[in-house]
Amino acid sequence: MSVIGIVCEFNPFHKGHKYLIDTAKKDGDTVVCVMSGNFVQRGEPALFSKEARVKAALLNGADIVLELPFIYATASAEIFAFNAVKILNDFGCDKLTFGTENADVSTLEKTVEILNDNAFDIKIKNHLEDGVSYPVARQRAFDEYNIDFDISTPNNILALEYMKALKKLNSKMMPMPITRIGAGYNDMKSVDGISSATHIRQLIESNERFSQFIPENIIEIYNEEIKKGNLVSKEKYNLASLSLLRSKLNEDLSCIANMAEGLENRIKYAIKESTSLDEIFDKAKTKRFTHSRIRRAVLSLTFGITADDLKIPVPYCRLLGFNMKSAEIMGRLASNSEISFVASYSDILNLKSNGAEKVFNLENNSRDFYSLIMQNSDECSKEMTFSPMKMQ
Repeated sequence: MSVIGIVCEFNPFHKGHKYLIDTAKKDGDTVVCVMSGNFVQRGEPALFSKEARVKAALLNGADIVLELPFIYATASAEIFAFNAVKILNDFGCDKLTFGTENADVSTLEKTVEILNDNAFDIKIKNHLEDGVSYPVARQRAFDEYNIDFDISTPNNILALEYMKALKKLNSKMMPMPITRIGAGYNDMKSVDGISSATHIRQLIESNERFSQFIPENIIEIYNEEIKKGNLVSKEKYNLASLSLLRSKLNEDLSCIANMAEGLENRIKYAIKESTSLDEIFDKAKTKRFTHSRIRRAVLSLTFGITADDLKIPVPYCRLLGFNMKSAEIMGRLASNSEISFVASYSDILNLKSNGAEKVFNLENNSRDFYSLIMQNSDECSKEMTFSPMKMQ
């Protein structure tokens, strides 16, 4: 019997996620998911709350769901992956599974070796001199090694970061990559009945039919959330974000996370000239700065996340939900965990750690903001009263 770790966002949970869990999990195995909370790595809010997404996961093969704290969940792929893998490693998982376009472990390992080689960085710089964007220069540099692997797709980027994290942590977790099926990360059409989360979000936001891409047992959960207005309003998100961003124009932005190489000046100018977040992203974008990088930088500015904040070692392992059949093994894992296991706000306070307090305060701030931008706005301080979900 194995304890299998999965890093996820489930934004929203769909049939591709179900396939990953079903393929990895055998009889007697326990699946532990470490999931982003109410904001995701794209640098934006999740469409549905973490409560709805935890419930969907537990109904479809996940046994224990832990939280990847806000500041790491919205960081670069490297920081996102490292802290997520560290939580799973320290909690006691013995396998790490993830979707990738090429599930050959030796290819992944060889690719990681190349990416960590100083000679690779030199090749990237040479291609940047041709005037191409950084992602293009990076892929062209890698193509010189004649390895059949695309390092530019989101899922492959994360797969490589998971492998790098395992090596950096000297982890005993065994990588268990699974070849992805269905539509690509940002595809706006389905393949073999499986669509991307991006496409599903667009369908939901456009009030179009999406149920064919969601496991049948959670369709009603999402429909109920939509009916109650428990999903993000883009209009409210834009207005709330712009209000905070404009209030910070006189501040020094250089210490904000993801700001570097003059990006802070481009973003400050874009904020002054823009009336929507998309307009800010478009005005700040260059070949050097991708949309995803800019979104994360703008989100960091919105909440005042500094570069030093991202250096805080992940301070705790927070429980979001579990099913009762896994309660016994969860207790054993929690008892032997190398990272503090917490289930409530009082548990976090009892850690008496400045790092834990800082990380949780930013979590709480982001939740208060998220509660405000839902179609049906909610009250403050939900993080302080949050209780893990239990399912039979």
